[in-house]
Amino acid sequence: MTELGYLMALSNAMTATLQIPSGWVSDRYGRRKIHILGSALAILPPLAYTLARNWIDLIPWVVLSGLSVGLYNPVRASIIADESASGTMAMAYGWINVSWLIGSVGGPILSGFLADALGIRTPFILCFLLLSLSLPLVLSIQETSRRTERGIEMSREDCPKEFVSAAFIFSSMNVLQGVAFGVFFTITPIFLSKVFSADFLYIGLVNAVGFGLASIIAQIPGGICATRYDRKSLLVIATVVSAPFYALLPISQSMTVYLLYVFLANLSLALSWPAFQELMMRSVSPLKWGFMNGLAATSYWAGMMIGSASSGLIWDMFCASMSYYLAALTVFLSAIPALFIKR
Repeated sequence: MTELGYLMALSNAMTATLQIPSGWVSDRYGRRKIHILGSALAILPPLAYTLARNWIDLIPWVVLSGLSVGLYNPVRASIIADESASGTMAMAYGWINVSWLIGSVGGPILSGFLADALGIRTPFILCFLLLSLSLPLVLSIQETSRRTERGIEMSREDCPKEFVSAAFIFSSMNVLQGVAFGVFFTITPIFLSKVFSADFLYIGLVNAVGFGLASIIAQIPGGICATRYDRKSLLVIATVVSAPFYALLPISQSMTVYLLYVFLANLSLALSWPAFQELMMRSVSPLKWGFMNGLAATSYWAGMMIGSASSGLIWDMFCASMSYYLAALTVFLSAIPALFIKR
């Protein structure tokens, strides 16, 4: 269990290393080439995983996978902001979130089925093929124009003080929520296997329905609410409501109840995503959108690294319940920085 936590933490650390430089460079020299490089590097690791004989063999490919995500992740978020019309950014993020979440619904179920039926290496081969097919789509994306270059008025002037304040608020939220997700995604497969004797297919179902489907359902309503109502209030309320469900997970009486709690926790938290993303972009100058996305994403992955590494240790030293309680606490605490967002 501890070795799994270390591997996931290493991948998160590599991602965190590159996201700020990637966003900064994309602000100054363009987003397309960085996006292509990161997407291309992501293709090889899943195939290499199938050749591993032990967890040590996975280390170089986990590093490469983390670096590839670090390159393309902040750039993709910035491309959406670049191309969003004024007043529609939250809905744009909502729809984009739906698109990648659709894959997260079918992917875990399919990978669980393939692992049970054909062996644990089969899902990695499928992942390699899908990533290879995505590269032509990445190549078709043209360089985006920054909002200032298209003559659209900036929502914020390039003010260092406001940037530092916004960076601290949103990065703090991401670190805390990253810890929660790092804990949750690391211990859930082991917890389900040990407590409920769940197979790979059911573990995939929990990820697909509890995280993927719940998040998909929340995105468009979240985008509509962020457009019509106060985004700050929506962000705080949705985050606070989500936290108790994580604390209920270790006392679930059955796999069905466990799945219900996961679904409700992620449904509530995901409702806040479009509001969070637009609030973050509106808080800084468009000249620093790439840098801000890189900083925010880095803070999230840093939290994931902490959560992944600590989850196994907490499990081994105490019990599984303590790991879930840590996740609940960090989600709740992440609502506090949101109270200081300027309307």
